[in-house]
Amino acid sequence: MKKILCLLLAITLMTGAAVAVYADGPGKTGNGPDVQDGTETGMPFNGMEPDNNAQENGMPFMQGIEGQGINPPQQGMPEQNGFGNNQMPGMNNENGMQQGMNGFQQGMNGMQQGMPGEMNGSYTSASSPTAIVTSDVTNTAKSLVADKANAITYTMSEENNEVKIDEAGTYIVTGSCSDGNIIVKKNTTGVVLILKDLDLTSTSGAAVSLNKYSEVKVVIEGTVKLTDNENPALEDVDDDYDGAALKAKDGSNVYLTGSGTLIINGNAKNGIKVGDEDTPSFVIDGSLSINITATNDGINAGYDLTILSGTISISAGDDGIHADRILTIGNDGNGPSINISKSYEALEASVVNLLGGKGELKASDDGVNAANSDNTYASSLTYSINITGGEWNISCSGDGLDSNGNINITGGHTTIRSGSQGGEAGLDYTGTLYVADGTLDNYSGVAFDAGMGQQGMMQGAFGDMQSGNQNGMMPFQQDNGFSQNGMMPGEMQQSQQQGGRH
Repeated sequence: MKKILCLLLAITLMTGAAVAVYADGPGKTGNGPDVQDGTETGMPFNGMEPDNNAQENGMPFMQGIEGQGINPPQQGMPEQNGFGNNQMPGMNNENGMQQGMNGFQQGMNGMQQGMPGEMNGSYTSASSPTAIVTSDVTNTAKSLVADKANAITYTMSEENNEVKIDEAGTYIVTGSCSDGNIIVKKNTTGVVLILKDLDLTSTSGAAVSLNKYSEVKVVIEGTVKLTDNENPALEDVDDDYDGAALKAKDGSNVYLTGSGTLIINGNAKNGIKVGDEDTPSFVIDGSLSINITATNDGINAGYDLTILSGTISISAGDDGIHADRILTIGNDGNGPSINISKSYEALEASVVNLLGGKGELKASDDGVNAANSDNTYASSLTYSINITGGEWNISCSGDGLDSNGNINITGGHTTIRSGSQGGEAGLDYTGTLYVADGTLDNYSGVAFDAGMGQQGMMQGAFGDMQSGNQNGMMPFQQDNGFSQNGMMPGEMQQSQQQGGRH
């Protein structure tokens, strides 16, 4: 509270304007005076009890907080309390710099300009959303039907450590093996592979390998654990190296479904890997739960990846979920529940479509990234992030939404909390931004609200202050004083969340 009051004094002396800081929400009072009606007795400041003639305390409040602001004292606060004559906290002492106050003033100017329906700074506003592109590859494996009455059953063990499938049919694989493989051979179609209560580890190739141009419906029943213990040093020298616990190779058509739990340990590289040539299709659907731990990507698709339902938890050393071309999550407001607890970038693809479901996305860099490192599809696709439904909570150190092209938000509820500073921001794009109907709570850059069309809306009493640059805000991660970058004191975040939302 003391920091809030210090900030209040700073605002008034610089602007001469009345500012109400709601500690307990609009229309309520905190520990200080009634911020709407004012008082005649002043208010506590730095632990001092004021009175109507509080000159000895250096701070007469006269009529509390009114249109003319706080009446400053003639002598200022005592120097030992961190205030020189007519000076503000954090200036000319070891706790702050003049640059901090300059940054703060820029933030205040931005807030005063950021009226509802406006976007300040260098942001470009589109008059309509760009077209949403989804995968154009047909997944034929979805329509395959299991024939359990005529299924072939394999029980894996240390002795029976390899299953090879080379013709259509239904196969049930169960058991436990510390070093083995399941392989659907090249060009084999019409396969329903039921993995049931299976614990399979491989040190050579993927635990489950769906080879080129295969067509496989993979059904998870019970608890299935797949572990890749290959030697990463062999990646460039061993033709059998797959770098994933489950691998679908080039041109394959795979539908992963079921009602069980799939645990994947990608100790060598990726958890799930999908090929990149000859338009492979990989779709995840059903009520299954997937838990992935991987040293590189949780799921890495070299072409398209579609996740329609299920519960997915990922801890990854690099990307949580990556597709080179199009990543589509959910459909028509419905979709999976995704929890990425650790990643460098949580979601990445040339085109990222969030059409339904919900996600908790944590990243040490960008939360959602529309990009491709080698620009493979730059000539045929426009980089874009498209959010039409779902609930997405993004916590990251870089950009919350980062697109090398466009960002379209036409539904859902997206919340961004970024610890980024400098060139990073809650939103970063090189094309256009369109926001309508959906809700975007951005605590790291410009904030928008529902129903504003391509325009935006400032949210929070002090949370999102635009300074006329691309970052568009004053960060508020600091807990004390004013930083060199003009940061808000940490308590302002609480003030915004409790009483400042529109």
